[in-house]
Amino acid sequence: MNFLLEIGCEEIPDWMIPAALESLREQTHKLIGEQKLDGSIVLLDASPRRLVMRVDGLMERQADSEELVMGPPKSAGAGAATGFAKKMSITVDQLSTASTPKGEYFSFTKKVAGRNTEEILASRLPGIVQKIYFPKTMFWTGKGGPRFIRPIRWIVALFGDKVVNFELAGVKSGNVSQGHRRLGSACVPVTIENYIEELRKNAVI
Repeated sequence: MNFLLEIGCEEIPDWMIPAALESLREQTHKLIGEQKLDGSIVLLDASPRRLVMRVDGLMERQADSEELVMGPPKSAGAGAATGFAKKMSITVDQLSTASTPKGEYFSFTKKVAGRNTEEILASRLPGIVQKIYFPKTMFWTGKGGPRFIRPIRWIVALFGDKVVNFELAGVKSGNVSQGHRRLGSACVPVTIENYIEELRKNAVI
């Protein structure tokens, strides 16, 4: 599936934009790799009032995986094995043993269900946005709140045809962009497919 992110804000100095886009690219590439979501960044662009990124081919959810959990050494005895099994919500006969340089240990191969990509994006995007690099940032909701180069006015976050729901300092994500201040509309509903067309209609590009 495809993902679109647009961060709309007050005017960003043009000389700060290239580094900000590179920072956004690096963070997104890292997230895709860490979470094993596949996907490729196919659009990374900006105007003074927006940073835009599109990622194509993301998995809808992570693949299920397995994790080897190490328990106490076998020499600790049956009581330790029982305690470890209880912690893993299994019975003692479901435990395995693993050989290590320090000896044999009780172990269990735990199945880990993959998370939905939409859920991952919703939880990670606020942090990614706040970590976009700018030489200077400002508090825009009061001291101690989120910092950004300029006040954020809107956020478009779409995964397929769904909004990735999150909130950053009172600004909720949605599917509504904004056009040119004088030549465009202040309310521009978009989809991933018509995004470029709508910006052109509203004198942004």
